[in-house]
Amino acid sequence: MTAPLPAGIDGHFGPELRRFVLAQYHQGQMTVPRLVTLLRSLGIFISKRQVVRLLNTGQDDFLAEACEVLRAGLSSADWITVDDTGARHKASNGFCTQIGNEHFTWFGTTDSKNRLNFLELLRAGHGDYVINDKAVAYMRERALAGPVIARLLEHPDRWFADQTAWKGDLDKLGISALKVNPDPVLIATEGALWGSIKAHGFLPNTVIVSDDAGQFDVGLHALCWVQYLESDFILGIPASRPMDWGFDAALTPDKFGAPPRGAARSADPVADDVKR
Repeated sequence: MTAPLPAGIDGHFGPELRRFVLAQYHQGQMTVPRLVTLLRSLGIFISKRQVVRLLNTGQDDFLAEACEVLRAGLSSADWITVDDTGARHKASNGFCTQIGNEHFTWFGTTDSKNRLNFLELLRAGHGDYVINDKAVAYMRERALAGPVIARLLEHPDRWFADQTAWKGDLDKLGISALKVNPDPVLIATEGALWGSIKAHGFLPNTVIVSDDAGQFDVGLHALCWVQYLESDFILGIPASRPMDWGFDAALTPDKFGAPPRGAARSADPVADDVKR
């Protein structure tokens, strides 16, 4: 007589043990040898190779969950913070990008940190390219030549399932062969990615908060810090209250206790410290 395994059983071990191993390794920063020793001390007969398999295989459910978290966040957030840093993956240098706010956080590691890469990440797992009003507005904002935009709009196809289909269309329209500045392929591709982001309902009125790295300057963008023109006055803005760079004119030093530009410094050293 045979029967199916209980729900959640994948291989020799159940979901509780898999969850425990993942939590100890990733959150507890426990090494594999120490994990093996701990599990054996609890009466679980397991090899080092089996622990490594629990860590490295069968993670599709986690990846799908992470993607759903990102999609939910990008669809509903009033603001998100973004940043990237260098990261090693499979013995190669890469970049890890963080996207999130006080309700969610998502990390993705890729081999690039340019704007094209950032827009691809903002599609949250979707692979399509879309030419719509948002895409065209992006292209115009990035100074793509009018005749190039006209070629894209005259073409009957406005949705492309993947990168191969999109690049094929650019070749067919002769855009790939153009050698002008700005690069029409790059700007058109960024625009089609932005069109896809908007078509999927992401970043409806969301402010993207980042440092001054150019790759993050898309859509409604704000800097995570405001530096007053006077070099020795810097005002930090909490991440929970993102501030558009355009509003910094209202944040004059006198509103925070520091003397206005050109005014004499106070004799009170405590008052002068407000600006530091």
